[in-house]
Amino acid sequence: MTQDIRWKQRLENFGLAISRFKEAMAGIAKDPQNHLYQIAFIGAFQFTFELAWKTMKDYLSYSGVQASLPREVIKQAFHFQLIKNGQIWIDMLEDRNLMAHVYQEQAAKEAVKNIREHYASEIEQIYNDLLERR
Repeated sequence: MTQDIRWKQRLENFGLAISRFKEAMAGIAKDPQNHLYQIAFIGAFQFTFELAWKTMKDYLSYSGVQASLPREVIKQAFHFQLIKNGQIWIDMLEDRNLMAHVYQEQAAKEAVKNIREHYASEIEQIYNDLLERR
């Protein structure tokens, strides 16, 4: 019962993070060269990604699948068809890790591009899929 509540509570927080992520995406769309918007967008992506994988982890645990590290969770989520594109999620993890430790302007621009073109739709997809399972 506790696991059932935990993943649903995490899903609510994930939904709030997605709202902030969308706000940051709207800002970057208006002014893609603005460094502050880029930093805010990357930060919003980082905490949204964090809640995404942790929500998947809690859902998998509720379903009887144990995984604890982000890479393990992504692999299990792909194996159990919770996510459709495992490689995109691994790429997200690697970009998140890179941006969490070092800020390089060119890397930030590349991350913004990847987030907008590839990652945002995957994050929204898992959120919507998990909402349906709630």
